[in-house]
Amino acid sequence: MFDVDELSKDDFLGGAIKIWQPKNGYRAGMDPILLAATVNVSEGQKVLDLGCGVGTASFAIGFRVKKTKLYGIEIQKSLVDLASRNSKENGIALKIECADILNLPSSIKNETFDHVIANPPYFDRKSSVSSKNLSKEKAFGDSHPITEWLKVAAKRAKPKGFVHFIVRTNRLPEIFSNVPKSLGSLVMTPIISRENQKAKLTILHAKKNGRADFMVSSPIVLHPEKKEASSKYVLEVENVLRKGTSLTTWI
Repeated sequence: MFDVDELSKDDFLGGAIKIWQPKNGYRAGMDPILLAATVNVSEGQKVLDLGCGVGTASFAIGFRVKKTKLYGIEIQKSLVDLASRNSKENGIALKIECADILNLPSSIKNETFDHVIANPPYFDRKSSVSSKNLSKEKAFGDSHPITEWLKVAAKRAKPKGFVHFIVRTNRLPEIFSNVPKSLGSLVMTPIISRENQKAKLTILHAKKNGRADFMVSSPIVLHPEKKEASSKYVLEVENVLRKGTSLTTWI
């Protein structure tokens, strides 16, 4: 549990959702919002958020698409408690379980989902340094290989369902070498700061039993070309961050 002075209550989607989260360690920012915006979810569909943290991505989806059935798995009990609190205070139902993704409870094992999303640990700890902050380390450091995240996601997606991951671009070779055979129709959506810059982050979409050719979609460009522009973000991204709109770069 966190003490009150260890938490902040932060506005997302222009204040439409408010998220309690720790002041120190991993803090949800733009990444889960961008991920949520690219999920092609429809009303009534079921979404599983693996490693959901305090639930930011799930709540962004639930705000945009009403009557979505949201499920979350998170290994840290303190974050599960915050996600439950966020669920109640935002009025967006999230069925969250405290569990390791490799030891899912029967309530999740007995379900399949239209969409499985994940913002898995970004760094491979075989080639990087661990954080001393436990919460931050669990969010950023590999507790399980990313290939295991993919396997779990693929297994929980229903036939013709989708898997959506946001990952560091430099991990794509590892991912592409180990994509489960049941996942196809891969689409890579790069995220770049400005036109002609390199993508440090990428959103990867896949379809269960998909047969379409691999595709690289138009990138998500965050900032306008001119630094003196009236907004920090391009209009499409500004609408995502402030209004919770969708990004349809790959559909």
